[in-house]
Amino acid sequence: MLTSSPAVLLLLALLAEVSATTQPALPSCEASPHRLELSAAPTDKALEVCISPDLPTTFRFDSPLPPGAVELQERERFEDVSTGTRSITVIPLEGLRSGERLKLVVRFADGAAPASATFELVGHPARAVRQVEVFRNRRTVEDYQEEVQEKEARIRQLQTELVRTQAEGSGLGITGLFASGLLRVDAKNGQGVLAKDLTSVITMPSANTLPARTVISYRSTTMRREKDEDVMRVAVAMTMDNPGTAPWTARDAALLVGKGQDVKEAKVWQPAPISPGGSDLVMVETELLAHEARGTFTLKLWDENGGRLVTLSGVTFP
Repeated sequence: MLTSSPAVLLLLALLAEVSATTQPALPSCEASPHRLELSAAPTDKALEVCISPDLPTTFRFDSPLPPGAVELQERERFEDVSTGTRSITVIPLEGLRSGERLKLVVRFADGAAPASATFELVGHPARAVRQVEVFRNRRTVEDYQEEVQEKEARIRQLQTELVRTQAEGSGLGITGLFASGLLRVDAKNGQGVLAKDLTSVITMPSANTLPARTVISYRSTTMRREKDEDVMRVAVAMTMDNPGTAPWTARDAALLVGKGQDVKEAKVWQPAPISPGGSDLVMVETELLAHEARGTFTLKLWDENGGRLVTLSGVTFP
């Protein structure tokens, strides 16, 4: 029987760590709808679309699809692939790796150019594109107007977030929370910031890059309302250990609401990279409507290339 010496095991661990840290950086992914226009001229360039484990991505076409129109690389890596007369929905399995690329070829029925479209599906921890509208024919004025309106709404949202971020940095301590509108105290909501210890109730997969030693969630009621509901500020603070051989820094995070459901973007803060063998604080913060804050979430954090992923399930707020 062959045996592995400690030196060999250490070498294998180091090679795995180097492989994870030398992966290319993740593409810039947004979960908002995408619009892609196909050129009639032949091209070898594949159109890049981000996908995530357990999250559906739907392609909608302005041309009919014939039977057998879809050619998907490693189809067995997907929980479901559904084809309609003008749409395709793919749901990757949990094992999809960040940065992994799979080819999707779609052929059209009418014989016009282009006869097919090639997409490169790129694995991302959480930011799957939920809907892709693919235009093969000339788009209408109304469609362009709708796209402009969506982009203007996105700009307004970013401007609001910028103002809020600047306000958050303008005050210190409890006074700063009030000045930025992140904390409200009145007769009905006078509790301030509430905390909840989740250390004993959260679950983590064995594949987690870093285990969380302590996990505390927080909630406060802001001064803002949306859709006739209070806006809640929520956060999760974790003390995390790094058993690896390379420093770890969280690039982004997201809260997932159930399997295949909404993804809430979250901001990450940590004082410094977590050194090998060390431990440090990592905080994740976002906003939820009052009814959303009563749900149960899965929290995902990932590094620059997405290969060193941390997942916490069963996250709730006070």
